[in-house]
Amino acid sequence: MRIIILLFFLTALSSCGSKYIQEVSAAQKTKFGFEITAPNQAIYFVTNEKIEFRNITKNNPEKIANALYNKYGPARDDFFIGSTNAIDFKFNLENKTYYIAIDKFRKRNAMLLFDGKHKPKIEFNPKKYDQLIIKSKH
Repeated sequence: MRIIILLFFLTALSSCGSKYIQEVSAAQKTKFGFEITAPNQAIYFVTNEKIEFRNITKNNPEKIANALYNKYGPARDDFFIGSTNAIDFKFNLENKTYYIAIDKFRKRNAMLLFDGKHKPKIEFNPKKYDQLIIKSKH
């Protein structure tokens, strides 16, 4: 029974996007990406082009991202929202800097969410995108 619980816990942890977020030096540069500094907020829909595209009709991440962009966009001076082909991101808080390399993702599509106050979040499940955006706006 303990092994099953441990396996469940490890599976839950590995599905979380935080393993792709590295704390780095503020001097770290991006290769082909964006740098966002607090208090700015950002939501980016990203694609790992290294992973083969499969024609997804139900819960298509690109369609969901476009619908949410239309719902919450356009960007403002302190809030960025959009889809991008950037391969890396750097998020700067007052005393910490985080780096995300999109080409390391095991899934093709994700949403990056940065509220300007905390470590950025990565969400791979398109069904959760809208809920997380609403939550971040409060």
